Amino acid sequence: MYLHKNTAEKIIQEISMILDYDINIMDEKGAILASTNPARAGMFHEGAFRIICDQLHELTVYEDGQYQGCKKGINLPIVLKGEIIGVIGITGEVSEVMKYGKILKKMTEILVLDLFSYHKKSQQEQARMFFVNEWLNKEPFEFLPAFRDELHIYGFSEKASYAVALVRPPDILEHAEDLGDRRCLYAQGSDIGFIIYQADAISQLLRFIERTSKHSGEASFLCTIGRLQKDYTGVKRSFEQAKKLMTVKSRESGVFYYDDFAAELIFCDAALEYKEILMEQILSGFSDEEKLEFARFMESYARNNGSVSRIAEELFIHKNTVQYKINKILKKTGKDPRIIRDAMILIMVADWIRRG
Repeated sequence: MYLHKNTAEKIIQEISMILDYDINIMDEKGAILASTNPARAGMFHEGAFRIICDQLHELTVYEDGQYQGCKKGINLPIVLKGEIIGVIGITGEVSEVMKYGKILKKMTEILVLDLFSYHKKSQQEQARMFFVNEWLNKEPFEFLPAFRDELHIYGFSEKASYAVALVRPPDILEHAEDLGDRRCLYAQGSDIGFIIYQADAISQLLRFIERTSKHSGEASFLCTIGRLQKDYTGVKRSFEQAKKLMTVKSRESGVFYYDDFAAELIFCDAALEYKEILMEQILSGFSDEEKLEFARFMESYARNNGSVSRIAEELFIHKNTVQYKINKILKKTGKDPRIIRDAMILIMVADWIRRG
């Protein structure tokens, strides 16, 4: 385990804000990695080299030049997991800097441990993100034995059933590991979180998402879930389903399961050519403002199952105004919202307007 230049520079930056002395950090070969005196960076420090070679607990320098590349002060080993990985030195009159020695050593070792832990965690997260991304995008015929070996390393079975969930914002997964759920493999992208969950039923994944959202403190978020697949090769299919549903529900919040929104998904999947033809037929006499008004009204119409009184209550308008709007739609489109077949077409067009 070795100190890197960037790590040493960060430690120097932190400590220099507390102690008003020149401070140096040396690597395992005795070279000065970082210093509050930039001119000393890269120089050989004999005192540090002696500490490392002779496993010294400290080395005091009473005069400048007593050891090659050294100034008066005190030098102490940086120990991590019982191994000297570097040396930190503080320059000044020995009688003055001696009192800071133990504090400086302890502070440095704590900072080193924190930085190493951070880098290790970051590397683990990158490896997990790579594995999740690979799993989400592989076709069944592309899985090699090496992938299945890695699957076992993460504690998953080839024969178990899986479902994929997508969450936005991804911060909801920030501390998901605290829950200790070994059935879950997750990763965070820049604007979306990915969950691969080993489950016997979707209800298990729903409970995990509920627990995760409560733990994160995120009150408002969007989560879409693909269908449960019979084994690990179906993860891509579940992912594509969750992704499609997220497109449909992009302006909403809540948890949505693919199977519950078949009708909306059909609307969303209609070929662009068909959408253009139908929208031109229905909306040819509408201004842009009238299109938005039509979409809002039909959304309320669908939500309230065509009930004039409930629509009026929701939109804060009189019942007669609701009847007027229905007749206006009939006049301008030739479609009557009170007829089921026509209502389905009008609701579908309104949904396309709302989604842009």
